[in-house]
Amino acid sequence: MIRALALLLVVAACGEKREASPARTEPLATARDGGSAVPDDAANGPPSDDDPALAGAPGGIPAWQAVVDRDRYLARRGQGAVIVGRLGGEAIAPGARGVIRWLIDETEGNGSLGVRIALPGAVPPDGARLAVRGAWALDDQRRWYWRTESVAELTTPGPPAPVDPPRPPGHQVGAGPVPSGYRAVSRGKDGGVIVFGVSRSSPTDGGWLIGDDSFGPSVATLTLPGERESYGGHDLRHDDERWQLKRAVNYWVRVDRIRRRSPDGRATIRAVTAPMKVQ
Repeated sequence: MIRALALLLVVAACGEKREASPARTEPLATARDGGSAVPDDAANGPPSDDDPALAGAPGGIPAWQAVVDRDRYLARRGQGAVIVGRLGGEAIAPGARGVIRWLIDETEGNGSLGVRIALPGAVPPDGARLAVRGAWALDDQRRWYWRTESVAELTTPGPPAPVDPPRPPGHQVGAGPVPSGYRAVSRGKDGGVIVFGVSRSSPTDGGWLIGDDSFGPSVATLTLPGERESYGGHDLRHDDERWQLKRAVNYWVRVDRIRRRSPDGRATIRAVTAPMKVQ
């Protein structure tokens, strides 16, 4: 009786240990030519009806999340994933295999966060919502692109259109007039447009210290679209995948909720659009 009870406790403990283990990254097979890694089923031809990319991409991740956690999805390690986004215009990735397009993240950034993907076959029309299976590889200029192995168009509707006109992908800081109803950051409100200057740059993704201009007191910490820590702290983003803001320049963004309680007394703000220079 005692031995049977002990055996049951051991089995239960093993089961709990398995459930607590994190999910593994989708494995990819090694190419027969010894080159890039490809997904197991992609090596056998076009995606079948049970390809995860065809069913709303279960287990798929937003396109920009694959950039943040790039260390988990490297082709040279045999890793991979399904990323989801909207197809945009031409991108540049010299030496990449296939036609290069942007896959734009629909969950944040209002069009400004995009992934360079290499499409090996027929190219869907711009604006198509896609689930793309593949992994990260480097082009001839040592820049990252998503080496695609299978693509499926999604039939589910996308998120609602944002309030502001979309921005082009590629972390471009444009210039334009400030929308009506804007406020200086010190008087900003939830969901509104703020104008600010950078007091101190963000060397990592911990946020920008901002004020009404670059030379006054810092009143808030601003996080721009796509800025967050990478999985395990292994950040493989290049400079052109980070926002580049300068002092003595006024910018504007639309923001989400403004949180006014922080240990340093500054407000915490998250931008929902790309930064624009005040014109």
